[in-house]
Amino acid sequence: MRRRSRFAIGAVLVAVLIAGCGQATYTAAGSSASATSSTPAPAVVNVASCPVPAADYAGTPYSPQAAPATTTLPASVTLPGNAQIFGTTFLAGSTSYLLAQKSGACQAGLSSADGGENMTAATVPGEGVTVTISPGGAGPSTDLACPYIPAVHAADEAFRRGTASCTHPSADVIRQIPTHTAGLYAAAVLVPAQVKDPGIQGSGNGTDPTVALFTASASADAAAGQAIACTLVPAQGNICAASLRFFLATQAQIRTRMSAANLSAMQDALSSFLAEQHVSG
Repeated sequence: MRRRSRFAIGAVLVAVLIAGCGQATYTAAGSSASATSSTPAPAVVNVASCPVPAADYAGTPYSPQAAPATTTLPASVTLPGNAQIFGTTFLAGSTSYLLAQKSGACQAGLSSADGGENMTAATVPGEGVTVTISPGGAGPSTDLACPYIPAVHAADEAFRRGTASCTHPSADVIRQIPTHTAGLYAAAVLVPAQVKDPGIQGSGNGTDPTVALFTASASADAAAGQAIACTLVPAQGNICAASLRFFLATQAQIRTRMSAANLSAMQDALSSFLAEQHVSG
């Protein structure tokens, strides 16, 4: 059955790694010893497990695998002190990561029928960070960003032969994030508190706003979409802002098809939108 798929002194600075406490810790990775360098050193951070239930692998030759114990943050992303990187290896060679609140319990999901992959780190139901790495299948992938990205809307109308359902609440604040790259698109969305947007998980489930980022590559009649959504109390807006920036820098598939300069411009545009919506820290 197909399930619905549900984000100096010396050459190296070393930070103390605190084991077993769930706290995000890091070391600066191989950087220049120059104290005047303007380029931040990438940081190696601990990765907490985000397991896939064994039952999700039914009918496949695969079984749950742990993600690597550490990963490297890009220089464009700073890990808030109250945040954690979670990771999972869905299939051999397919490791994904999620930046979320340190207190969150992370659960990954794999739809073996259609390849859907998602991760959710939540503290209470409806509050946390969710990433859709793969919606699973041509239809869900084309549908995903339809309400928020005009080019995807057009592709979905063609794919669904004029029957695409691409609506969103009028209260949504939507900002197109230019990719400056043909065929690649992104949009940031703020769903106000207590507004339910069926296309954005976590929205309307409590009294807190939701912020999301949708990315897609699109042709005339198909799209490959991904998304991340964060619903947390405003005081944890720094986590939501960092989670979206981390997703764009490390998980969004479109990033591999654009120049470093264009990706940097996208990060700036995303940060500007988040600041305007008071989602920052």
